[in-house]
Amino acid sequence: MTEETLSKFNGSYIPKSALVIHAHPDDAEFTIGATLAKWAKAGCEITLLLITSGNVGTHDPKYTRETLAQTREAEQMDVARLLGLQHVVFLRHDDCAVQPTLELSRELVREIRARRPEVVVCGSPEGWFYGDDYLNHPDHRAAGVAALEAVFPRCEMELFWPELGPVHKVHAVYVHGTAEDNVAIDVADWLELKIAALKLHKSQLGDWDPTEMITQWAKDEAKAYRKRMKKRRVKVKADDGGKLKRVETFRVVTLVEQPPES
Repeated sequence: MTEETLSKFNGSYIPKSALVIHAHPDDAEFTIGATLAKWAKAGCEITLLLITSGNVGTHDPKYTRETLAQTREAEQMDVARLLGLQHVVFLRHDDCAVQPTLELSRELVREIRARRPEVVVCGSPEGWFYGDDYLNHPDHRAAGVAALEAVFPRCEMELFWPELGPVHKVHAVYVHGTAEDNVAIDVADWLELKIAALKLHKSQLGDWDPTEMITQWAKDEAKAYRKRMKKRRVKVKADDGGKLKRVETFRVVTLVEQPPES
């Protein structure tokens, strides 16, 4: 497909490696789970880094902080196996208390320099509201800020935390949940796996079936993206050359300029 971005990091590109940074277990699955499944199946080495283990994310009195964190980590590992994610890192900060501090940035820089991903994926730090019925979790915004500040400039500056290892320049950042997306990834064939992954987060979803909501989100994103691109006179197509019907969208920021691959 063709997007607004002129770099190689378009909707059809599969990164060689990706570090995905989110606040809680289930954040990645709800937002970009189909993209991760698609990339993993195509050979991308994916590391999922979770800043918290979601240790207060329940109203169920049977849990303590400790047992909830253990449960959610186990659920996340099951999800990783289903989606084909090679690595999962738990930083184990407290849920509902994430702040983009230098201490957190140091942990993220250490992981980026050690794993040396081609791309980093994170949520937008800008979104406070989604629609008229959802306030964005403050941990989501803080995780986005922390991820972006770790990518640039901190992880690529030789004189900044040199003890954390050789510097690394991330080639592109994929930010989801923005108002100015420029890449749509066709996930029509991957929504079923995304939904199956979400259902493994039993401590959060219980017996609720997210199929209708997730499918509608993907349809709505595709419709909105087609409309925006039409106004910009940019042609978009699905992987099969047809109409783009179900997508996950990103604002892709290219940090290492590379031409599209022929």
